[in-house]
Amino acid sequence: MLKLYNLLGLAMRAGAVSSGTVAVKNSLLRNRACLLILSDNISEKTKQSLLARCEKQNISWLNGGDKYRLGNAVGKAYRVAVTVNDEGLARQILKVYAAGDEPNTMGVVEWPK
Repeated sequence: MLKLYNLLGLAMRAGAVSSGTVAVKNSLLRNRACLLILSDNISEKTKQSLLARCEKQNISWLNGGDKYRLGNAVGKAYRVAVTVNDEGLARQILKVYAAGDEPNTMGVVEWPK
């Protein structure tokens, strides 16, 4: 997930991210979004409306963990929904997410035996 958050921060610095539910809805309505990232803390009603819009427009989506980490990745306090508006960055984020590289969060390195 660390690589995913790093790529999300890069996309934010490139200006290819809409963060927050209102900005995400506008991005989806104007057909700018290429990827939707939702936090685990999002309300069911908001999640259903965003996912319905994604299915209608054939936009990929994924769960991006906790709202504080997702917000920290884009340089904000907390965010429950984020869209990536650049196709190349969206493809790269999906590739990293599919690889499932979960770093050791304790900072302990396991030495090979």
